[in-house]
Amino acid sequence: MAVRRRNPAPATTVLIVACGIMALVERLQPQVGVELMFYPPLAQVQPYRFITSAFLHSGFWHLVLNMYALWLLGRVLEPALGRVRYLALYFLSAIAGNAAVYGVANLTGGWNVGAVGASGAIFGLFGALVILSRKVDANISGIFTILGVNLVYSFVVPGISWESHVGGLIVGALLTWAWISIRESFPARRKRTVLEVAAGLLVPVLTALVLWI
Repeated sequence: MAVRRRNPAPATTVLIVACGIMALVERLQPQVGVELMFYPPLAQVQPYRFITSAFLHSGFWHLVLNMYALWLLGRVLEPALGRVRYLALYFLSAIAGNAAVYGVANLTGGWNVGAVGASGAIFGLFGALVILSRKVDANISGIFTILGVNLVYSFVVPGISWESHVGGLIVGALLTWAWISIRESFPARRKRTVLEVAAGLLVPVLTALVLWI
């Protein structure tokens, strides 16, 4: 009798399927992408774009490469962090990535360039994996190599939102570091949970401050 293997990363699977569905929807109705992409001039009046843009992609290979990275990272991080923290990390990194896009556009005046893709969220997962790997003294030279190549690629190839990558990476790493520090410092589960939620809420609060300023 065949043994059915349990999916170690069901939330990751759902995210990948959702991005695939949105790619099909965009193919049939291109206007959907226009309505849901991150676009700095509309960020304050349509804040949902901070999230919805993470489910859109600019083409087949953009989608495939991002989903492959998500699958590889998710299979490690989702079981390690737990589903709730993993999803919080993913979405907060996406928000942070778009907040970085907005912040740079606010400084440089590059208002009329939209951004799509799960890259900000995926770089947040990269940041989390670096922190977790260092915590258990794992050999992370391979992770640093892949991360470094992707960061360089972000800066040298035109049309790629390096701001989103850097914003997601920083927040993913900081949030994971905060969660680990809280878990080690506060043995009481209730207090630890409150502090972990508070650490997560800092990201949208800081995003709101960026928009306000």
